[in-house]
Amino acid sequence: MTTPTIPQVESWKPLTLVTAGEAMKSAGIALTDCLAEVDLAVDKSASTWRGDASAAASMRAVSEVLTASASKRATDIVGDALISQGQTIDASRSVIVNTRDAAVDRHGMSVGPDGTVSSPTVPGTDGDVLRLVLQGRLDRQAADFQVSLKENLAYCASALTALKSVVDGGLADLEQHGGPGGTSLGSGVLSGEDGKEIGTQIRDAVDDGEPIPADVLADLIEDPRATGVEPAQLQAYLNGDTATIPASTQQYLKEFYNTAGVDGFTAASQQLQSQGPAGQQAAASLANGVLVLSNEKVGTGRDADGNLTGAGSYENLPQDMRDLISTRPSRGIDGLDSNAMTYPGDGPIVDDQKNFVEGQTKLFDALALAEAGNEPGTKMSTELIRQGMHTAAIDAHGGALPFSNEPVDNPGHAETLEKTIELGSRNTDGVRAILTGEGGPEILGSEYHADTAVMPLLQRDDGTAMASLTDWIPREAHSTAPEGTPEYENSVRAGSAARGLAEILASTESSDGTNNYTTLLSGEGKIGEGTAGQVAEALAPFVGDMTGMTSDLTQTHGFGDFGGSEDFGGGPVEPLRVFTILDSEDQSSQIINGTALAESLRMDRMFATTGYSNLGDQAYRLQWLVDHGLSTEMDQRVQEGLDKQEAAEARNSKFTAAWTAGQIVAGGMGPGGIAVAAGSEFLKPYVLSVDDLDSPLAREIAFDSSQFGFDGEGGKYVASDWGSADYRRFNIVDALVHSGAIDINDVPDVYKSESGESLLSYSDVAKAFSESGGTDGFLANQSAMRLIADGGVSDLDEYTRNATGDGQQHALELTVRPLGNNPSSAEILQWLASDDSSSDPKNKWPWKILG
Repeated sequence: MTTPTIPQVESWKPLTLVTAGEAMKSAGIALTDCLAEVDLAVDKSASTWRGDASAAASMRAVSEVLTASASKRATDIVGDALISQGQTIDASRSVIVNTRDAAVDRHGMSVGPDGTVSSPTVPGTDGDVLRLVLQGRLDRQAADFQVSLKENLAYCASALTALKSVVDGGLADLEQHGGPGGTSLGSGVLSGEDGKEIGTQIRDAVDDGEPIPADVLADLIEDPRATGVEPAQLQAYLNGDTATIPASTQQYLKEFYNTAGVDGFTAASQQLQSQGPAGQQAAASLANGVLVLSNEKVGTGRDADGNLTGAGSYENLPQDMRDLISTRPSRGIDGLDSNAMTYPGDGPIVDDQKNFVEGQTKLFDALALAEAGNEPGTKMSTELIRQGMHTAAIDAHGGALPFSNEPVDNPGHAETLEKTIELGSRNTDGVRAILTGEGGPEILGSEYHADTAVMPLLQRDDGTAMASLTDWIPREAHSTAPEGTPEYENSVRAGSAARGLAEILASTESSDGTNNYTTLLSGEGKIGEGTAGQVAEALAPFVGDMTGMTSDLTQTHGFGDFGGSEDFGGGPVEPLRVFTILDSEDQSSQIINGTALAESLRMDRMFATTGYSNLGDQAYRLQWLVDHGLSTEMDQRVQEGLDKQEAAEARNSKFTAAWTAGQIVAGGMGPGGIAVAAGSEFLKPYVLSVDDLDSPLAREIAFDSSQFGFDGEGGKYVASDWGSADYRRFNIVDALVHSGAIDINDVPDVYKSESGESLLSYSDVAKAFSESGGTDGFLANQSAMRLIADGGVSDLDEYTRNATGDGQQHALELTVRPLGNNPSSAEILQWLASDDSSSDPKNKWPWKILG
């Protein structure tokens, strides 16, 4: 059937199908009543279903054969199909309706009947970097909504098509002779011999250069419907849990793929796609089967302890398919994650290369049809991702063959690497292994090095592949669930993967001797523009972890201590390198710095509610990373020849954008603000509220643009008064007003809007202080401190001292400087780029704070 619309699906009542199926399987209910209920239920579920009086009459005509065993099998077929597909349709319907409502009501999106989603337009000009970033984020949110809606609409269409076929076949059987009809979704009818037979027919046709016969294609369309997978096991598999399938189904898949071979598989996929919706579904099912067969979480049974037996494996796939996935020729290029000198084959290298690339393209096109929720096993995942990263490296070298400058690449190279990485990244255990290098020899072999293999991907301007690799990390980063729960383990996996990514960026001596930090910071090998934004989104939830926050503050897990010269606690050098690299691109700078500034502001608000003055240490460290990352990146550009004033203005512009983003994240701008608990929430899907799009998207901040980073000759860099004691006190007052601990009527007028019903932004307050010559500011601050004390907050002075660097500032400055008096910017840059700064005993966060 054609894909239904959202209004159609919303009007359906899929659970009537389940009810009808249960009734169908009950021998105590008259067959005529059951079939009438089926007819009514299906009519309620889809307007395209053809149930009429003649069908009902034919159903009644065979009621007397209900007790016959053959007829009972047919009713079981129909009943199982109704229950299984009714549950599937009901689940998809819920997702569709909830997603549509969330997109429209919460986020101001426009949703069409076919699932097309359009985002609202952020006001501003094309030259406004923040507007472009926010618009891009909203557009990606709209795209995420659209993918979910269209996928689930397609699931509904597919489920109804399968259901109609099974029910039509079963009812026709009952009408004609009471014999067994169709195939059963609830009982395994496939066998290894079936798979071998159909695989042989396909392979013979391909070897003869002939199309696959129509009757063979028809079998391929029918067979996937007879997997025998129970609905509960299918749901577990699609949720990423362990699941079981009948041993006969696994054997069918093995024999089919091994006998048909990779050429037979891709040829069948191509021809099925031209066979209408049923053929397209079958092509997707063939791709699903490859992933299922490779997946270690899918077995054929369980032992006495509940562990899987007969688990899937990459080795289950045919050798010629694994060769295309896993062969990575060096092509005479040093530093590649390669496992072969050149391409397989006996012909001239140009022909071998052409045949290999064509085979890969066909294979990955076919595998890319696998439906959402189907994922490869961990070994297959890592092999797919490694092939994609290897392709990125080849692409970066122009695609030349060994000992030749003649490029032989085809335009589909980028598309191939994106497909392999998207497929591989469906398994987040595989992604974690790729980014950390931790997976054991059975997963990664003995020669894999994350700090070299991932680099070609980081250097791509197009961030599509990196998005596939990392977009799950911010979604799963936070968890308040207890240890041992799936949600907690997902958070640990995300944190571990992010930590691996950060270590790759911060490395000054990778496995092949490359200084990743300096390479990604500048020159031809610098981090790609689009990729940098994706990396920033992946790492932003962990800015607190980078400064030594504990998990009860960050609500993240698995990242652990980062950098530092000691065994615990981490240190500032490695996080500073990460921030500096991300500061080299506008979008990534805004994301990472905006999140860090918002997280720093959150410490002020947490102090207001908890009274823990040591939160000020974390507030300062976050601000320190932002200031010094921007300054280090600016100094690097000056060393490369950029005019000092131009470099300073670029830094200041980035800080302004980050400060504005931080205010948006923390709820400090716009009608109502964005009330989020942590700065890193900015990176979670669907966090922006449409109400905030009408708010101003820029603030004026005063900068001392005559100062230049760490250069001692220019004095201390003062980015703004953003982190001053006055600003910290203002945030605390704001938090206490919102919590009800302070009555807004008691707050001095200089802090409030004209109506007196809300607080101004700190920028407006500071402007008013300045215009009064300082008198209003002094009196207002005195009043604010009294209000804070009356609001139940003590230790305000200690907190503000900690939050403005008392006891940390000098120690941190020494950490990022070489020994000696007044080192120049060039000397500081050289020091930060060396392994000496990482291993120096000073590379640790100050833990004994004087306050």
